[in-house]
Amino acid sequence: MGEEEKPSRFKSIRDKVFSLWNSNQPWSKIPQFLELLEKGLDKELFHDPERESEEEPIPIEDLPVDEVLRQSGPFRKFYEWAFPVSHVFRITHRYHREFLDNFLPLSNADYIGRGSYKFVYKLPWNQVVKTGKSKLPSDALFGTLYKEVGRDLEKYLKKEEIALKNFLQGKSRFESTQDEIEFKFRRLGLERLHYWKLKSLIPDLVIPTRFFMGVRYRDTPWKIPSISLTPCDQQLLLAGKHLKEFTIRNEKVDQIKIMDTLFPKWKLNFNSHRFGVVSKSKLKKIAIDFNRVIEVTKYLAEVEKLIFDVHSENLIITLPDFELKIFDFHLFDDYLYEPSQENPNPEMDHILLMEEFIRSFELDK
Repeated sequence: MGEEEKPSRFKSIRDKVFSLWNSNQPWSKIPQFLELLEKGLDKELFHDPERESEEEPIPIEDLPVDEVLRQSGPFRKFYEWAFPVSHVFRITHRYHREFLDNFLPLSNADYIGRGSYKFVYKLPWNQVVKTGKSKLPSDALFGTLYKEVGRDLEKYLKKEEIALKNFLQGKSRFESTQDEIEFKFRRLGLERLHYWKLKSLIPDLVIPTRFFMGVRYRDTPWKIPSISLTPCDQQLLLAGKHLKEFTIRNEKVDQIKIMDTLFPKWKLNFNSHRFGVVSKSKLKKIAIDFNRVIEVTKYLAEVEKLIFDVHSENLIITLPDFELKIFDFHLFDDYLYEPSQENPNPEMDHILLMEEFIRSFELDK
């Protein structure tokens, strides 16, 4: 019996030594994905309600607000009138149940735009919150990276978010509802991964963003709020204008006659005096940053087979500093992204657009 105990005793000592060794090595202290993703966000997105009156709101005319994107059809307008949005909470899991915090007041008057996947609302302070639109898992957004998130969900979600997911699924008796909850949490992880892909390559151009699972409340005529679980993100609100707002269309692109009549195209010439005089040194800096975005777009397409959905609506130039910033971060598998007739490689549409803007700066003159 004594001889049989020696290996187990030796193994126990060996395990303790290895455990002590590993705990003192640098690699045991490497930050995890979410630690890197949210580093500095508490400071960047800090808001003190006691000092809210001291913060000067950015005038609406200085915001990158696209009036076209604010428009809705008659059905949507009626829905927003009948069921006006009220507020959003962040939802996590504490005390063995759902836990709400981070109250964010919303209103229809503060709705400033929408994209293909989100509605955007201005907060009473200089930040915005984006609430996810309802989407199906068959949407082109949910490709290879979505599957990657699903294979290692613990990497992209916090412990309390995993606990919340399991808690909500456990309360549901229907498999379809459990699947919908699973999809929404994987979508949250996907949003974080998209953001990280760009943040790790061009950190100074990407607007700081926090992603969280939210609960959106809408008022109803019968005084019982309508509540929906949806991925959300919170960003700084910057004074600036969409890229296309700096352009003037004064020169048509040559096309065949029928295309010129039905689908006219214009050269996008940069108007450096539309929102104040942009110095040549500022234009050079914007051009350099554009080239960095172009290189990132090429890298993602050629190496990772991903298309960065960059266009003039998700790039802004800040005012009065005139700096290029990116506030939307969606990536698609190249085989799921429909190319244009002119360019079989879908990333080239975005690259050529940015190169056209750079040429319109006329820096060589």
